[in-house]
Amino acid sequence: MDTTYHSNISVETLSLLDCDVRNFDFNHPIKNIFFDNMEYIRKLDASGKARPCILDNVERSLLCHTCYLGFDQFECTDCDNWNIIPHSCHSRFCNACGVKYAKQLAAKATSFCLDCPHRHIVFTIPEELRNWFRQDRSRLNLLFVASRNTISILTNKSLADKLKKKKLSDTHYIFKDIPVRNEFGMIATIHTFGRDLKWNPHIHCLIPELIYSLKKDKIKTFHHFNFIKLRKTFQFELIRLIQEAGGLKKPEEKNRLYKDHPKGFYVYAKFKSPGNASNDTSSNKNSKDIQGCVNYFIRYAGRPAMAENRITEYNKGSNTVSWFYNDHKDEKRHDVTDNVIDFINRLIIHIPDYHFLTTRYYGFYANASKKTLDKVHALLGIKKNKDYSRETRTKALKNKLNKLKYRTHLIDSFNRDPIQCKCGAIMQYTYTYNPLEDKRNDRTYRKRCIDEMYKMRLRRRST
Repeated sequence: MDTTYHSNISVETLSLLDCDVRNFDFNHPIKNIFFDNMEYIRKLDASGKARPCILDNVERSLLCHTCYLGFDQFECTDCDNWNIIPHSCHSRFCNACGVKYAKQLAAKATSFCLDCPHRHIVFTIPEELRNWFRQDRSRLNLLFVASRNTISILTNKSLADKLKKKKLSDTHYIFKDIPVRNEFGMIATIHTFGRDLKWNPHIHCLIPELIYSLKKDKIKTFHHFNFIKLRKTFQFELIRLIQEAGGLKKPEEKNRLYKDHPKGFYVYAKFKSPGNASNDTSSNKNSKDIQGCVNYFIRYAGRPAMAENRITEYNKGSNTVSWFYNDHKDEKRHDVTDNVIDFINRLIIHIPDYHFLTTRYYGFYANASKKTLDKVHALLGIKKNKDYSRETRTKALKNKLNKLKYRTHLIDSFNRDPIQCKCGAIMQYTYTYNPLEDKRNDRTYRKRCIDEMYKMRLRRRST
């Protein structure tokens, strides 16, 4: 094996690089698909037809948990055994890293979310608008703003009526700078895909059924949502923002949207009624258990576009991929067989752009409103006679994040300690190898690593 770009790795460790190739045979079908068709991704990137983030995320996910991204080495002090723990890629496209990221996000969210019922709301857009958002990914920010403005108007109904009477022009963020408003909380995340992997951008929101009056300094419940008002307000706000961004220039385009959707754009906000069955998945979205509610929402919203267990077959000979999805309306299973290139194209359109925040926080859940959130927690603590101070919440968060560390996660999930030696002793950390320490985005290095893995797999199959 050529070791020119692995000069810092010991000879013993270099032999382990060959073992990384085994992961591409059975365990990871998505990695297999992209690994075998890497040249197609490179051609797309070279021709300028693919966004820069696509090649970057695909390469990183292929090298995830391999020694090529670096590793931590541990040695036993009682014997000569040693072990290495490869580094992960931290890509939002990677299935393994995506799951861990969602768990960490859920742990952080539960540390500051109010101990009260929350509502899961989904804001969708009609098909005729979807392509407009795909042409320029930055336009997806408007979906977040429209969703935020909709909730802001509903929680400040009287204030909204006054502004309309005075004919005051709305700002980009409605009521943001008005000190007498009712403040709400909101966690919003975006999905660009449906279960069938088609381009379908929509916003998932988690909203507490409590609002905070800045004027009166007290909290009050807010659990009644006027669905007609909700849908029409979202429709109006989104169309207004699209026009501000230069879309819907012709009046007939705007009028057609109002004519074709007289009830507004569809918004899902089902309330958990007492009559709902306990095993109804839709009822679990609005659980009074904040821990379970947030965990469900974050894991659902933060999931990758395609779970690997949905792929039933990958046939390299015929270049086909068989997979399935369950229709969200009736949960009926649909089996699909795609050409491998078509399948790849279905997936890569959902890779988010660089620095695009897929999860955002608004109201007193925003990072800039920590003091307001502390007031709300204090008022809720007085009401429930519980301690919701920031110190208590921070301590609970540290305990949750500790459980999500690599070693702790393996022990809890598989009852296996990665740094426990065969002799029973705990191995000690020795050093870290990081080939990308000073060059985090070295594409040349990643390309060489993938090509080398491909050659090693061919050699191993021939023997």
